[in-house]
Amino acid sequence: MHTSSSYREFVSQASLSADAIKASVADNCRFDERTSDQRWRAFEALLPASSSIAWEDWTKAYRFYLDQRCNVPSTSVPDTFLHANRDAWLEKLSENQSLVRMEKLIEPLQNSTLTFSDLKALVQSDDDDAGHVVRFFLKAWNQRRDARPTYAAFADEVQAELDQDDWPHTLRDRLGLGLYVGTPNDPLPIAVMRYSLQEVLAAKTSAIGSAVALPTVLDGGMHELFFPVPREHPYGATVHLVPKLGDTLTAEVVHCRIDYQEHHIYRLGEISRPTEMGEARLREARDRHLYALREATGRADFGEPLEGRT
Repeated sequence: MHTSSSYREFVSQASLSADAIKASVADNCRFDERTSDQRWRAFEALLPASSSIAWEDWTKAYRFYLDQRCNVPSTSVPDTFLHANRDAWLEKLSENQSLVRMEKLIEPLQNSTLTFSDLKALVQSDDDDAGHVVRFFLKAWNQRRDARPTYAAFADEVQAELDQDDWPHTLRDRLGLGLYVGTPNDPLPIAVMRYSLQEVLAAKTSAIGSAVALPTVLDGGMHELFFPVPREHPYGATVHLVPKLGDTLTAEVVHCRIDYQEHHIYRLGEISRPTEMGEARLREARDRHLYALREATGRADFGEPLEGRT
């Protein structure tokens, strides 16, 4: 990665921060082995020209980068699937595989006349009119969705979590979705969408270089619950939110936008408790994850544990 001295100094200093979140974000930038020089230069161009970069400058530049190059309108293509990201593309995949993604339903429901209970009842109904309402709900949701890279896991790998009574929380934890939180009094409605890789590949247009890629820092991973993988690892790998299970490497990919269809709704549920991911647990989870990546790839030189750094 070709970076400026001010960039390197900022990342180096941030990685030593007593704030585990800042150190984790800096580590993600230090450890990433897939993001191209071209993409890094585009990000760096958004940083101040001065020799000193503040944390606020960094977060502002990253948010602008995401808005301009990743969270693009539905008619555009994110950098993720353009040639600038060629090194992270995944093209040798079996079309017979199924993918799953957990979606928050707060905004889709707010933009409709349905409650979560209404939607559950409609999805479970065999009535033709109910199916019509569900399809109308999905059509309106699809119209509001942008083309940002879609994070997904392989269905067969997380089926054990999906089969549990407490699946909203066990799946949330395994997929590392730390922002998916709720309380008993204010639960978060979610849907698990399941679809085939073949459907994703069929959504590829001539403007898209690859429909599926390995997630990198600049695809939305500059946060503490993302962790880049060594070059030798075939997929991304989610950080488990339960530290003692931190050595569980769950394959993760990002793919181009598809329109959700009625048959994609696999589970509807609610998340009613937080993740309890404090600083100590975050450090433990990330370090266990790092050691598992090293073991899986034979890369003892990859990354650096947080333990003992500050």
